[in-house]
Amino acid sequence: MRQALGLLGRGPVLHDPRWLEAALYGALATAAICWIAWPGFMSFDSLLAYEQTFTGVQTMTWPPMHTYLLWLSRSAGLGPGGLLAAQTFLLFFGAAAALNLLSPNRWLALLAQFVFAAGFIYAPPLLGSLLAQWRDVPTASFAVLAVALWLAAARYRSVLLLVAAALAIGLGISLRYNAILLVVGIVPLMVAQPYLGQRTSAWVRVAVTLALVTSLGLAWASTRWRLPDLARPDKADNFAGTQLFDLFGVSACAGRDYLPGAVTEGATVTGDQIRRTYEPTHLQRTLAPKPGLPRFYETDGRGTVQEAWWATVPKEPGCYLVHRLRVFRRQMGMAAEPVFYPVHGGIDDNRFGLTLARPDTALAVRTYIDDHSSEVWRRPGLLYLAAAAAALLAAWRSRDVTSLLLALLAGCAAYPLALFVAGPAADARYIFPSNVFCVLVIAAAFTTLFASTARAARRR
Repeated sequence: MRQALGLLGRGPVLHDPRWLEAALYGALATAAICWIAWPGFMSFDSLLAYEQTFTGVQTMTWPPMHTYLLWLSRSAGLGPGGLLAAQTFLLFFGAAAALNLLSPNRWLALLAQFVFAAGFIYAPPLLGSLLAQWRDVPTASFAVLAVALWLAAARYRSVLLLVAAALAIGLGISLRYNAILLVVGIVPLMVAQPYLGQRTSAWVRVAVTLALVTSLGLAWASTRWRLPDLARPDKADNFAGTQLFDLFGVSACAGRDYLPGAVTEGATVTGDQIRRTYEPTHLQRTLAPKPGLPRFYETDGRGTVQEAWWATVPKEPGCYLVHRLRVFRRQMGMAAEPVFYPVHGGIDDNRFGLTLARPDTALAVRTYIDDHSSEVWRRPGLLYLAAAAAALLAAWRSRDVTSLLLALLAGCAAYPLALFVAGPAADARYIFPSNVFCVLVIAAAFTTLFASTARAARRR
């Protein structure tokens, strides 16, 4: 293991994190986002999370950590807007601190921070998600903060900062069931190289391992027992919705009805009718009533949907892959059709009196996102290719950053690949955390390339 890690270099040379400058960068980004969308665009699931701040957690269908964060925001007298500000600040503060640590001077760090911010303008769906009260944003915020804390721990050889990084990882995972995949490369590297290639005593490895196990354990527990009474509310089978979506896609592709009777309440349907109702963007769009077609219902059929899925997919593997590819291409913005759901754009009707503070400003930005998200050169899927190319080029110029960039790239790849089989919709917001990691990789690679070029020029 040590020999393999040694081939990846001794770890990046780390510099001053310049915490105050990073905080200023985060504050400026936060002010801009809050000016546009205060208190944050809110759809059904974010409004449900906010409602539970009054009623208590009633369902574990969505991880309840989002409700707890909104409760803290409301308790501070800021309604949901406090969370919008906090998640934005942590995201940009963490990115700035990480890039400062990787940059040999202030001006290069500022350029790298400009590259990071520009990524949200280059790919408008990132900006669209950033304006919303969606749990994808704090998931990314805590993950980026964890990277910054980990790099700072290596810079100062601080066990406390390692523990803080582990806590940030757990908080991010508690917000999204699949978020462990975002840090799939970071967690093992933190254990193997707590200080990124520097000599580390065994007790430090033990400490960071215990911190990670504890943090991940608490994240798991938070999705099983609610606070403060530790009761266990009912939790829907989240995969049942994906399985129902798959059955529609396979049936539409094969031209045969593979749906259990509960989905049509016993009505007879044809493969052609399923094909005409099926939309590879979202299960709810597929289920929406359509003139001249039978009504379809979202249900697990008391287990019959799962049984039908297990019986159908092995029988129609080709159609299953066709359906999954259709959804994935839309999600990555790589289909001929426009990017799906790049922004919510408002606050749904609610009983809390929540409205946008500046609706005209929000409308103008929403229009910009809708109009430009589907431009071919600005599709979110291209960020993965750009991140891979930038990381490989940076690693070629400086082997010392290889382990770090590969760890980040692993999260960039694993997160959307899991959605390939598990996503019940093609929402662009679902890939927001991995897109943010892509932008961070690009900015970090930029600092490495610029610094190595400057060093080569000085040697000449």
